[in-house]
Amino acid sequence: MATVQLADIYNPVAYATGAQEAQVELNAFIQSGIVTADPRVSTFASSGGSLNEIAFIKPLGTDEPNYSNDDPTDDSATSKIVGAKMSVRSAFQNKSWSVMDLAQQLALAKPTEGITSRVGQYWATANEKRVIATTLGLMADNEANDSGDMVHDVSITSGTIEDDNRIGSDAIIDAVQTMGDHGENLKVIAMHSLQYSKLQKLNVIDFTTDSNGDVMFAIYQGKRVIVDDALVPDTSTPSFPVYTTILFSEGAFVAGEGMPLNASELFRNPDAGNGGGEQKLYSRRTDIQHPLGFSCVGTPAGETLTLAELSLATTWDRVWERKNVGMAFLKTNA
Repeated sequence: MATVQLADIYNPVAYATGAQEAQVELNAFIQSGIVTADPRVSTFASSGGSLNEIAFIKPLGTDEPNYSNDDPTDDSATSKIVGAKMSVRSAFQNKSWSVMDLAQQLALAKPTEGITSRVGQYWATANEKRVIATTLGLMADNEANDSGDMVHDVSITSGTIEDDNRIGSDAIIDAVQTMGDHGENLKVIAMHSLQYSKLQKLNVIDFTTDSNGDVMFAIYQGKRVIVDDALVPDTSTPSFPVYTTILFSEGAFVAGEGMPLNASELFRNPDAGNGGGEQKLYSRRTDIQHPLGFSCVGTPAGETLTLAELSLATTWDRVWERKNVGMAFLKTNA
């Protein structure tokens, strides 16, 4: 069987389009509506800088209004409209692959689709991990600086784990209640596969298809379910692992993508393999996935916040009122 080499099928324009389409199609957070494209954010990602700002107007408040009368000397008291900003940081990412292994795989599939789907899957997974790391950082900030008003915690670190410490309908309802009368805005729930299995055993998971009837996905009490083992449990107390379940509103994150100078590149090294030669494929991205209602206040060690840095409380600061932030967290032992 003839081996397909990337040089035979690589077209930068077609590759970039196909890989991006695959990344969008395979990203569960985009498909569920948690992450939505925002032209402003795409402009930021293309501007060349690493830090930008989104301006917004703070809520007008819910204080009692003035009451009209017929006294011409009784002037009304006015309230201020207050503006504020959210800091947004770009992520400059790249990945490269050796062609030797990939090319052999591509010989068994449609070559162009084979490369774009593989690269698209890689970036879909990488950006999903960035969203999850960010949400864990938001939770850490909330617990450290906002009295944990977005978190419902039924986990324990000693004693005996009971059903009340595990994921279940009551615990999820209480997590939703952290948003008060805005709780109905939470449309998506993300969890570890172990928790998903627990809910399946309780027979509370349903299934439905998308609007085209093509893709089937899980539903819990009307909420779309995302199962992702990147939501790893906290095992600092080994016998009492703590799992985090996250509830999202649609549009909880805004996203944008910039255009690196060389978004993809094919390089041949004739010396590799003792002169046998090697090709390498490089993929580069400039991405922003920003949680609405938070300002990015952390400073990365390099140019881009790593997954570990995204998950730190010191990276984030909430600038919106709690009910306006479309997220809630549930911490359980299983």
